[in-house]
Amino acid sequence: MDINQTPVTSYSNRSGRIPLIIVNHISAGSMGSMYNTFKNPSNRASSHFGISRKGEIVQYVPIQQAAWTQGKIQSSETRPIAPIIRQHMGNPNLYGVSIEHEGYAGHGIQGDLTEEQFWATCWLHKFIQSEVERLYGHRIELNSHHVIGHFQIDAIGKPVCPGLLFPWANLYSELAYASTMSLEEYTEQIQYKTSQQSNKALAFAFVSRIKDLKIKLDSPIYGKEAERKILLMSPVMEELSYSAYFKEVTARGIAERIEQVYDNANTVRWEKEGIRKLIIGANYAKQMGLL
Repeated sequence: MDINQTPVTSYSNRSGRIPLIIVNHISAGSMGSMYNTFKNPSNRASSHFGISRKGEIVQYVPIQQAAWTQGKIQSSETRPIAPIIRQHMGNPNLYGVSIEHEGYAGHGIQGDLTEEQFWATCWLHKFIQSEVERLYGHRIELNSHHVIGHFQIDAIGKPVCPGLLFPWANLYSELAYASTMSLEEYTEQIQYKTSQQSNKALAFAFVSRIKDLKIKLDSPIYGKEAERKILLMSPVMEELSYSAYFKEVTARGIAERIEQVYDNANTVRWEKEGIRKLIIGANYAKQMGLL
């Protein structure tokens, strides 16, 4: 994955502290407004990294510096939620690395990350771990003790940041897996997983389209047009068929065969082959204007 360097000057030095935690945030603004806020030092706000809804990663502040994003511990009486913050107290900016997620109003402000955002943040956590180990000789463990949300530092000013729907369980599960690998190995795994997710989404969109057309076959109004569209798939049906030849070249026969491939794609044994066949159909459907 690429990290786009967009440096700002809104930061201070770490005063000799080593990064110990990764802190996740949600932004109430777009990537553009985020940058406009960070580039003005008078706002006293910045983050090490930002991740867009499209999964693009931007770096604003070097890891060696302290970004102005964790805020402050409100008071010792309120006691921060995270045990590691209660342990170290002081200024969390000095020992934190921050990730801001784009979540402007109506678009993920509750922390419901997009698929692209989720995989980008998984990879970025692993990258941060690798970089801190390279720069400081210290390993940030990717677990719930060291990977936290802003609300765990400031439960008064930021009681829900990074959002009530932030995927903590999925994130911790994936980071446990990432912890067993090098950055290079995990990067390869991310590339594989994201391509698989993309392929599945395309394959299932294709099946949904064919199912919708099949339902319309019995319609006195839309039946003929639905039949014509399904029959456009005839040239690739032999490739999608599990038999040597696909002989039943009717609209209903084609739709039923595609549904059969879909059913097989939802089994452990035939998933890979089923998805491969559905992608062939989906790509052809796109050429024919069906998707």
